[in-house]
Amino acid sequence: MKKIFTLSVIALISVAMLAAERVVWTGTKAISWNAEVFAGEQFETPDGTFSGLAKDEVIKVAVEAKIDEPQYVMTYKAGTDWTWTDLEGVSVAEGIMSYTVATDEIATFIAERGIVFRGQGYVMTQISIVTADVTPEPQPSAGEVTLFEGEKVLGAAGEDNLGIEAAKFANLSAKDSIAVTIKDMTDTYCQLNIAANTGWVVVPGTNWESLTAAGRYAYAITDADLISAIKDGGITIQGKLCTITKVTLSPYVEQGDNPNPPAEDKKFVDTEVWTGDVAISWNQEVYAGSELDTYTVKQDMFAGLAEGDSIKVYYTGAIDGAQFNLTYKAGDDWVWTELTISEGSGFFAYKVASEQIAQEIADRGLVIRGQGYHAVRIVVGQPETTTSVVETFSNQQSVLSTLRFNILGQPVDEHYKGIVIMNGKKFYQQ
Repeated sequence: MKKIFTLSVIALISVAMLAAERVVWTGTKAISWNAEVFAGEQFETPDGTFSGLAKDEVIKVAVEAKIDEPQYVMTYKAGTDWTWTDLEGVSVAEGIMSYTVATDEIATFIAERGIVFRGQGYVMTQISIVTADVTPEPQPSAGEVTLFEGEKVLGAAGEDNLGIEAAKFANLSAKDSIAVTIKDMTDTYCQLNIAANTGWVVVPGTNWESLTAAGRYAYAITDADLISAIKDGGITIQGKLCTITKVTLSPYVEQGDNPNPPAEDKKFVDTEVWTGDVAISWNQEVYAGSELDTYTVKQDMFAGLAEGDSIKVYYTGAIDGAQFNLTYKAGDDWVWTELTISEGSGFFAYKVASEQIAQEIADRGLVIRGQGYHAVRIVVGQPETTTSVVETFSNQQSVLSTLRFNILGQPVDEHYKGIVIMNGKKFYQQ
């Protein structure tokens, strides 16, 4: 897939529409119309939340199901009598409840009167509005095409999957690569399996392969029958114990075609810095517990922390409506300052935003706060260096140069930069 692929991509992208998305509300609201089933209530948006809303814009709501078979309802106040009316066409997929504004009249009513969120057994955390924009997308470097971008959580049971339709593989050619980017590993490993929907042919190198670090993993498609099967029926990505954030299709580039190839994503290595069992609570009448100050537990717990590192706090026994909070002591006055966290399955995480924050956390620790869960483990993720991997085999240098391969299975020398397969294992060589 060389020039023909690139020209096809440019032709498609020239008419593509960008989606401009603006966040209009964030918080945590448990939704319920039967408190005996789930502790919550209906939620009416604050005045001005939907100011300027227009027909064909999409209202997106980040939701988390808290019971089996939750019910999702969005209601607006219609007409001169402000009649409560359920919005038609509301859909829920991959943690997002969405509604496309059907008419100018409905847009005006919602802009002036807001929305009442009703239903049963879910928590909403963010509302955003997506507006179509005719600005053309920039051409992706090296002809890479994004097949999926977002967050698809792969749970511990291994029953979750992500499907990508056949139409997106119309230009698939021999030696092109399907790349999957993962994060938020909930254990010491993640597993992936990629298969063509037609004939269920597995992509070589996957087959529930265990991946031991977050990052980007690329798999070359070389078999003609597999290419045909993917173009005919698309693919399904299965997995467990991590979150998929991006899937791309990258054209094969012959040596010398691309003098400035994009840098490979680095792998990360997780290091366990604390285990225990501390009940977390800031309201003991609701839940018996306290906060956890890591400085009092182990003063050097975060020694060597740097910008870009991740801190993951694993928990168990979370109650419905549990709240998670990380605080550090900032500045000369040691002011308690809340950190912006992301939530995974069984843990919440923070990516260190600056060297200053890294130093203050290393010196002063973190305070783990919130409501209704037990903190049981803290893990620090840092970029992996290849020095230790190479040194492990230092007494075999004469052999190593003949045992290194790139992701296409081609032999490479010790100066090659990128993902290297050596003795059946992958590592990032820089």
